[in-house]
Amino acid sequence: MSSTTTNTTQRILLVRWLVGVLFLVSCFFWANQALLSTLRVSQPLPVHTFLETITIVIFASVFIVCWNAFGDSRKKSSAILAVAFLCTAILGFFHSVSFQGMPGFETATDMHKSLSFWLASRSLIAVTLLGLALDPTDADISQKQSYTILFAGTICTALLAIIIFGSPHLLPLTFSDKTGQTTFKVVYEMGLVAINSFTAFLFYKHAVRFQSDKTAEHLHIERAPLFFASALMAMSEVYFSLYSSTSDIDIVIGHTFQLFAAIAIYRSMVAVNIHTPYAALAETTESLVRSTEELFLQRERLSRMIDTAIDGIITVDEKQIIILANPAAATIFGYPLENLIGAPLDKLIPMRHRHSHGNHMREFGEAGTTRRKMGTHYEDFYVTGCKVDGDEFPIEASIAHQLENGKRYYTVIFRDITDRKIAREKMAAYHTQLSQLSNTLQTIREEERKHIARELHDDLGQLLAALRMDLSLLQRDRQLIENNQQTMKSMDQLILTAITTLRRIATDLRPRALDEGGLFFALKTLQKDFSQRHKIECELVADEKHLILDDARSTAIYRIIQESLTNVARHAEANYVQIEFHHFSDKLSFTITDNGKGIDDHDMQKTQSFGLVGMRERVKAMHGEFHVVSNNGEGTTLKIILPLDKET
Repeated sequence: MSSTTTNTTQRILLVRWLVGVLFLVSCFFWANQALLSTLRVSQPLPVHTFLETITIVIFASVFIVCWNAFGDSRKKSSAILAVAFLCTAILGFFHSVSFQGMPGFETATDMHKSLSFWLASRSLIAVTLLGLALDPTDADISQKQSYTILFAGTICTALLAIIIFGSPHLLPLTFSDKTGQTTFKVVYEMGLVAINSFTAFLFYKHAVRFQSDKTAEHLHIERAPLFFASALMAMSEVYFSLYSSTSDIDIVIGHTFQLFAAIAIYRSMVAVNIHTPYAALAETTESLVRSTEELFLQRERLSRMIDTAIDGIITVDEKQIIILANPAAATIFGYPLENLIGAPLDKLIPMRHRHSHGNHMREFGEAGTTRRKMGTHYEDFYVTGCKVDGDEFPIEASIAHQLENGKRYYTVIFRDITDRKIAREKMAAYHTQLSQLSNTLQTIREEERKHIARELHDDLGQLLAALRMDLSLLQRDRQLIENNQQTMKSMDQLILTAITTLRRIATDLRPRALDEGGLFFALKTLQKDFSQRHKIECELVADEKHLILDDARSTAIYRIIQESLTNVARHAEANYVQIEFHHFSDKLSFTITDNGKGIDDHDMQKTQSFGLVGMRERVKAMHGEFHVVSNNGEGTTLKIILPLDKET
């Protein structure tokens, strides 16, 4: 159970206990009127006037709060309550000024007027509280409707006052000098007792059910004090039905109960609605103080972070004036920190970039994005800083902007990447040198292969051919054949095998078809030899006229396809390979596709994959593009695109 619920329960129990005690005391007084009648009030008029004045002031306060607590945003209930308590205060005032003993009001007829005002005010307050206890659905009303209710209530009160003062005989008699209160007055008081008792019962049920009927948006009412007030008003009406003269103690007791009831109503409506906004204000103030302290601590933490950051941080306003800079920024640019604050940002930007930089900043602020990176690629250093000595250096930075009170501020976090730029430029230079070295080695390798192939074919091949011719001459000697027939046949077979092997090695080193018939003829020979040697179907889709290229391109393309077919034979476990060429006006593309098991990403990243590395280097040397598409179990496709308008 929450503390609020516990407090509400305790308050209801206390109020119920007080009502019970006062009811028991009142029952004792009502049962002992003979004893009570011995107590007389020597000066009833001042006592009555004092008690009534306090009650009138309290009811007027209720009107002020109910009417003004929420300005133009008013509920119908708050307007009716306000007007009802205003009219009750006015009628109470007329009752007080017409009470017996007041100047000009001395007769029984005048007391009849005073009691008529009394009954009217008590009826109005009883009916109003009963209406509130019935808890009808509430609705917002306009200011015009509020003033209409106020006007109607005051007019009705004024008309009733005119009737009571001008024509009291039109109303039932309430008091006479001989008998005191009339039967009508007593019965009417009993009716008010019944209404107030029923109202007290309803308010008690409400108090048990909830503490207040509305949120703080409109009139805030506590039900437990209203239960107490209605119960006391019911008991007070009994006292007002028992007295016979204005000096009876019953009047004082009744008015005392009425005063306590008025105080309870004040506590329920006025004190709560005065205390609620101030309590909310105090809570808001306390929360604001805590937020301010937390904000101060966060600002201190942020300030320490900015001051100790190794990256430079600079904040500028819309006019590009530096309003914040950290020590790292001052160190990077070589300025004292105090010289940066208040200085224009242009002093940190090279002269040739200042105009475009200002435009970039404005466009960035107007684009709607809140942050952006700048200068993150070492090839593009369009963000360039200028040190105090005029030296320029590359900057990697991120920029963010925010709006504060309608003004735009930009914050840049940056770092000097001169060392990184130099390192990457060196790496790029090393890579270029390695690529050139690779190209040179490939060229040397091809030349060496060509030379070895030519030597094997022209020299060693001719020697083997001559040796076979000599062997043929020896085979004509019948006597020699008869003695060495088996040996001669073996020697002939070995020489033939040596010639075949020599031709194969020479072709692998440098196919003569490439030099004699061109790229298309060489690829057809490679296709046929591959299919025969590895029993894998190989299809070549190409147009001979589109494969008339220079020696360098022809050799590179042949080697790429040769290496690809070698990889298929070794690793792919395929039974079909297709080589397809497409010719365009400015480029030549070809694909090598197999239906094998594919290549894992891990295998493609291996440093030992020299075949793929070699192919990439050959393609790169010709300024082309090299792509590998492979999925497990779905084969592999190599796609190469070579430009035709660039020299290798």
